[in-house]
Amino acid sequence: MEQPGGQHHAGGRRRPAHRHDDRAVGHRRGSRVLDIGCGFGGPAIRLAQKTGAEVVGISVSRKQVEKANELAEAAGVSGKVTFQYGDAMDLVFDDGSFDAIWMLESVMQMPDRAAALAEAARVLRPGGRLALTDNYEREEISEERRPVIENILQRYLTQPPASFETYPAMLRQAGLRCTELLDVSESTTKQSVRRLGEAMAQNMEQLASKVDPEVFNKLKPAEGENMEMPELGYLIATARRPETA
Repeated sequence: MEQPGGQHHAGGRRRPAHRHDDRAVGHRRGSRVLDIGCGFGGPAIRLAQKTGAEVVGISVSRKQVEKANELAEAAGVSGKVTFQYGDAMDLVFDDGSFDAIWMLESVMQMPDRAAALAEAARVLRPGGRLALTDNYEREEISEERRPVIENILQRYLTQPPASFETYPAMLRQAGLRCTELLDVSESTTKQSVRRLGEAMAQNMEQLASKVDPEVFNKLKPAEGENMEMPELGYLIATARRPETA
């Protein structure tokens, strides 16, 4: 029976969860790291500051890329961190270009998880590591609830949830070997949804004045809509590209 905060290893054995940090993917001075779906670049900037690693971030939003580069310059790490427009489904980098890759809340927004993971594996050097976060189906979704959940996910450009049990196989198919699979739902999803709901309720008028009306209508919860989705969980996965094929 699944325990909250439990952990899967490649072999399926569980043990108590432990803290994850940048050591999970081997970041260190001299490493070259790819941040796929970098957003405004905050995690990439902090990584460079903390470890001295060289970080390249990509996003399909040119506005995010522009802002991220501005923030990197303001933080004094523009020599270590660069951001550029890029499609995770068709990376422009050569094979084996990076020592480590992370995909923080981005693989769930890719059109095809498996294809995105295969591209990540391609540009990862043999022995290199990948870390990601993703949504997964923690409880069986009833036929009545599925349209409701899918509507909410689509509104936030998020794909249907992955399967926790088959995640190692999906990584393996992409050319990676799962080293750890961790369920962190209890300390992430529930708190995030609650805080998101509170923030939106308090700042709805301000949000409406700052964003495009079409975008605002997508973000605004429907009348009586409950953003809590206990059927969904949140996972952290780490994997390694094998030294040999």
